Formats: sequence, structure tokens, C-alpha cells
Amino acid sequence: MVVLSKPAIEQFSVIKTCKPATFFGGIPLIDLSKPDSRNLLVKACEEFGFFKVINHGVPTEFISRLESEAVKFFSMPLPEKEKAGPPDPFGYGNKSIGTNGDVGWVEYLLLTTDPEFNFQRLSSIFGQNREMIRCALDYVSAVKKMACEVLELMAEGLKIQQRNVFSKLLMDEQSDSVFRLNHYPPCPELQEMNDRNLIGFGEHTDPQIISVLRSNNTAGLQISLRDGNWISVPPDQNSFFINVGDSLQVMTNGRFKSVRHRVLANSTKSRVSMIYFGGPPLSEKIAPLPSLMGGKEDSLYKEFTWFEYKKSAYKTRLADNRLGLFEKIAASLT
Repeated sequence: MVVLSKPAIEQFSVIKTCKPATFFGGIPLIDLSKPDSRNLLVKACEEFGFFKVINHGVPTEFISRLESEAVKFFSMPLPEKEKAGPPDPFGYGNKSIGTNGDVGWVEYLLLTTDPEFNFQRLSSIFGQNREMIRCALDYVSAVKKMACEVLELMAEGLKIQQRNVFSKLLMDEQSDSVFRLNHYPPCPELQEMNDRNLIGFGEHTDPQIISVLRSNNTAGLQISLRDGNWISVPPDQNSFFINVGDSLQVMTNGRFKSVRHRVLANSTKSRVSMIYFGGPPLSEKIAPLPSLMGGKEDSLYKEFTWFEYKKSAYKTRLADNRLGLFEKIAASLT
């Protein structure tokens, strides 16, 4: 596979590791076919903001076809890939993450879930070969269905009468959802950096409602626990990992936690990941649900539209506390 062009490695962020990384065995594993999944989902969202699902219903062929097409795309010569860029915000990007100075050992293809837009953007690259577009559409459709099922199970576990209170935001025709393919090339130079790791994608939370991640069997993903410690997530190409996003944290008044996560580069193996970010319509008002707050419980957040939060979030650096500006306590101290 073609790797990224190699500027001085010093341009990228590195972190010191005090001991060899070990995989964390306590990631919640939830079987969506089991009747107790709704309660386990709530527990996982409260304690971790992150979990793995099996029996998810996404056809294996959709997953393998899209990964194959993604590998083909990222193996193309850089000038060919750059025809799909620069990301504005959609399209091909290389090293630069956003517009505020964040960089990582990563190249990516960011797409809206609007098939007409994607067709126009990608047709110049793939010509008569529409396989990438077809694979992406099939995959996103199946993953979106699964994400909505997970959100409805969460609502049941929270004892909310309106089962689709979260999922309807993804099902809305105006849903502002996006899909991302990330490629983290191998970095042989890491073998000479015994106690350091190269940042592929810096630490951050996802601003949307829910994120659904699937990757190949190359490690690299880490999440931050409540005590601030970072733990490595064992890769599993047959399952999906799901993150609570900032918007869902607000809607549950902080009961669910938006998980901080990052990706470290690998010295010898490529990591390919595909992420569906389920977002609400731009005009949707985001605020704690009254049904989740007791009689004396105060809202921790100011109400905002998804457009307002998205605009604010993307003006910040990756590692910033994006929700800070919308917390009522923080607002009262200013």
C-alpha cells in the first residue's frame, strides 16, 4: 500500500509511553440480539461512553466490499487521490485535520451521507467505476439502521416513552450525518522510537449524537477512562465500536458520557477505519430531555441548535473541551 509522503516526523505529535501498551479487557460487549441489551447499553454509556456490539445485523459482504474499495482508493497515487480534495469540508484530506492547525499521521475521505453529493464528488475520480460509491451507500444504509436500533434500545433502557426520541434525528431527511474513511499508513521510523508513539489522530470527542466505528485488525484506537488514564482498545474487524457523542451527552444531561479518544500510528501495519457519525438536522435544538430530569434536577447545559454547536466546535482545536462554552456552570462564572 502506498504510504503518505514523508515530511520530517518531527512535524507530528508524539507521546511518551512508560510501558508497552496492553489491551484493556473491560470494554463493554453488548449482544444486540439479547433482551437485556437495553440495560447494558445504558450502563456502558454511563460508565464508558463507549462499547462494542455483536449480532449487529450489518451484512459481512457490505463491510468487506467497502474495506476492499477503501484499500484500493488509498493505494492510488497521491495526485489521483487529491482530485477528491481538498476537504471543504467533504473530500480527500492528507495529514491536516480541520482548519485550526491539527495534524496527524492519517489520510482520509470525508463524505456526507447525501448520495447525490457523493456521486458528483467522486465521479471525477472513479470514472465509470462506481463500485466505491455503491459500497459506501450500502454500508452507510446498513450502519445507520443499526445505529437507530441502538439509540431506540437506549431510549427503552432510559424508560423514555418516545422510543424514537434519539433515532428520529438520524432518520430525518435533513439529518446532518457524515461518513469518514481513515487510513493510517505504517510508520517504520517508530521502530527507532522505543518509548514514544506517533499520533495518528489526536484526542477529541465527537460532536454528533452517536459514532459507529469499524476497523481492520490493526490496533491503534485508545479511549480515556474517567480517571484520565488512556487504555488501548483491542481491534475486532467483525464487530462495531460505538461512541457517545457530545450531543447525546447533552440530551441526557450528562448521564451519558461523550468519550475522549485518539488513534496511535503503527510501525508496520496499515490501519483502515470507517466511521458513521449520526448527527441531527442543523436546525434541531439540543437540550437535556425533560423526561430524564427529576423534579429538582437542573439542566447542566444551555439550549443550542446543532448548527450553533457545530460552528463553535469546528473553530476549536481537537483536544479542546467543545462543550465548555455551553455548560451553564461555566457560563455563570464568566
